[in-house]
Order: sequence, then structure tokens, then C-alpha cells
Amino acid sequence: MKFRGFNMFLILILPLLAVSAYADTVVLGSAGSFAVLGASAVTNTGATTINNGNVGSFPTNALTGTSGCGVNCLVFSGGSVVTATAANQTDLSAAINGLSNLPSFSLSPTGFIAGNITLTPGVYSTGSTFLLTGGDTLTLDAGGKNNVSFVFLVGSALTIGVGSTVKLVNAGSNDGVFWVEGSSATLDTSSTFVGNILAGVSITLDKGATITCGRALANTGAVTLNNDTITTGCGNSLDISDEGEVKKVRGGGLPGPGTPPVASTPESGTLLLVGCGMFCIVLLRKHT
Repeated sequence: MKFRGFNMFLILILPLLAVSAYADTVVLGSAGSFAVLGASAVTNTGATTINNGNVGSFPTNALTGTSGCGVNCLVFSGGSVVTATAANQTDLSAAINGLSNLPSFSLSPTGFIAGNITLTPGVYSTGSTFLLTGGDTLTLDAGGKNNVSFVFLVGSALTIGVGSTVKLVNAGSNDGVFWVEGSSATLDTSSTFVGNILAGVSITLDKGATITCGRALANTGAVTLNNDTITTGCGNSLDISDEGEVKKVRGGGLPGPGTPPVASTPESGTLLLVGCGMFCIVLLRKHT
């Protein structure tokens, strides 16, 4: 009877252990434990909030404005300042290389300027630059699906303009957003962003920038913060082999090339104004 009970215990618990172990292997590897990872330095001005992630730098452990809260400090809710290691940067390099080799849909061969558009899951390349102009909104629509990925391959510079927004809607569980760029990334003042930035060189978050679900991970340069907020997440939809090959996680699939962008749906107020305008035109025609 005891043996039968033990067998039943194994039947119930082993699948759960397998799922848990699988869920812990993600494309970012050990770099995924960081909200902010620098290579030459991490510099912070003002009070920056870090939710559920560590902060560190390797190979140069130069951390400024990251100690206990004074004028310049980091406010943690889960996580801490840690000593980064070579393994963290090695895992980041593997993620950059693996994601960069995925087949993609080309938004532009030279550089892409995004307006108020919506994109569906997939891999997108943008040429040398990606720019979201100030005040515009880029919507990433996951369609309510689990384990789907958005991957953006930017040759050189990623820039999110003043007050602009990148948002994830209709998210399922375990969805991922990755921005792989060859040089520098800038989130401008008061911008809102979703995704894990994997920068070849450096990352700058200007005053009041917010990463709602993601990380700032720099492979060779510095990460600069200024009264920002970073909440980790959106990094669990893919796995990677020891050889740097991107693999799917259980229940998901490898992301294929993305699809052409569509114009975002106008706000209800905009639709009301358009409707009123058309009604007025009809009345004028009747009276002329």
C-alpha cells in the first residue's frame, strides 16, 4: 500500500518538476536574472525603480548611483545590486547571435520609422535603424496566444521618441519580446516600452522612461539610467542550445518572419469626430 502511494506521488509530481525545469531555460540564460546588465558601467541619476531583477556590470564593475537611497539610488522590489560574471555576458552574446540568425520579415532595408501601427508575432528586421517618433504608439498584438515571440533585429540604433509608447496587447502566458540591436538603444524622456533590449554596445534610458516588461542588457558598453522604472519579464518564449541555436519552448514554436504592419485602430473619439464631420458634409450638400 505504501509502495502504491509512493508511485502515485511520482506520477503526480514528476510532470510538474519537468515543466518547472523546462520553464527555467530561456533564451537569455543567466543574463535573464538581470533587469540591467552593463559591460563598461551602469550609471544612474535620481531614483530608479527596479522590479524583480538584478543590476550589475562585467567586465568593468563600475556602478554609479546604485547604492542605498540618497539623491541617486536604485529602489528594488525583488532583486539587488550584484557582481556580474563572464557567464552572464557570454549568455547575452549567445542570445544576440542566436536571435540575429532567425529568418525575418524586412520592414525596411535601410531604416524604419514606425508610426501608429500594429504588428503580430514574428521576426522583423529594420535595416540600420528603428525610430518610433515622439507621441506615437507601436502596438504588439499577441492575439491571446501563449509562447509567441516578437523579435526585432536592428542593425545599429534603436530610438523610442519622447512620450512614445510600445505596448503589448492580448498577451498570453510566456510570451516574449526581444529587441536585438547592433550598437546603441535610446528610450527618450517619458517614453513607455515593452521588451528585452539586447544591445551590442550601450543603452540609455532618459528621464522618466519606463520598461513595463523587459530588460536593458548591454554587451560591450554602458547602461545609463535617469529616474526610470524597469519591470522584468517578456523573456520566456524561447530557449537556446549550447551551440547558440534558438529552440522553441514547450507548447510554443519558433517564430517565423513577421507580417506587414497595419494601421492602428483610431481612438473612439477620433471615430466620433470623423462621423460628425461626414454628417455635417451631408447636411451642407442637402442645403446647397
